[in-house]
Amino acid sequence: MTKSKDNSINKILLTNKNQPEITEFVNYERQAAIHDLINENFFEIKEENVIGPFNINLSIHESILIKSISNEDNSFNKTYRIPVNSLKKIIKFYHNACTRYFDSIKDGSIDDIEKIENNRRKIHDEGAEILKKLMKKNFNIDHQTARRLFTLLYSLYI
Repeated sequence: MTKSKDNSINKILLTNKNQPEITEFVNYERQAAIHDLINENFFEIKEENVIGPFNINLSIHESILIKSISNEDNSFNKTYRIPVNSLKKIIKFYHNACTRYFDSIKDGSIDDIEKIENNRRKIHDEGAEILKKLMKKNFNIDHQTARRLFTLLYSLYI
């Protein structure tokens, strides 16, 4: 995969319909993922002659990830629906690991933080790989992009 500005995400928006206010930690994770994603990503649409950079709006409706994508000159504008039911369990595991990690930091349990963080990272990687597989029909993405998109999916879902 050749990385170029044409195969990248330039802007990402999240639409949270009917979602209660998110926690401080989830908001932090969301903002960090957006920042990192915009600064470094690989995102290619598997259709002929579709070039970016891309603007993406993500939302979830009834366990379906809705990705509305356009490019900068608006010559491409399409919505993709990706069922994410298979990620529900891993999102719940990830949420529990994040909660334990955040609580450990607040409580100053330094000894447990590394073990909890390693577990959280493992769950995050697993979720990213599943998301990457779910998206492979329409998109090519690298591992870091998949991780950041998983974080955003988590922040919309939880």
